[in-house]
Amino acid sequence: MIGKIIFWNIRSVNTQKSFERLINLNKRYHYVFLALMEPFQDPSELDHFRRKLGFDTVGVNCSGKILYFWRSEWEGINILDTVQQVTIRFKIDNKFFLISAVYARCNALERLELWAELESITDRDRWPWIIGGYFNVILNE
Repeated sequence: MIGKIIFWNIRSVNTQKSFERLINLNKRYHYVFLALMEPFQDPSELDHFRRKLGFDTVGVNCSGKILYFWRSEWEGINILDTVQQVTIRFKIDNKFFLISAVYARCNALERLELWAELESITDRDRWPWIIGGYFNVILNE
């Protein structure tokens, strides 16, 4: 069983008591994976957030716009890290699956890069796949 996961466009971990809400949600639902978009945090703070939330592993994508956490019952390897997304391959009980956390750019042309990146994953990996995050879709484009 995969367990509970959450994607949240938190727009700064330290505003509007969002971190306290996140801690309370995690205590209630016991998430196994958590991805935060727009955390606006210095990378030096990552371990602090990991400990406060009770996760074993923390990472940040190359643009610093996505923080992600997971528990030790999952073995994870980052397989693709780009400006708009990070994809991790997980293994549980000798079964593999993927999770992609997305923080898409506002510009429709730049979002095409995201779709090409995600499509490249489908070309090489055929495991179950969860994609979540913030896609910045503008209806009038």
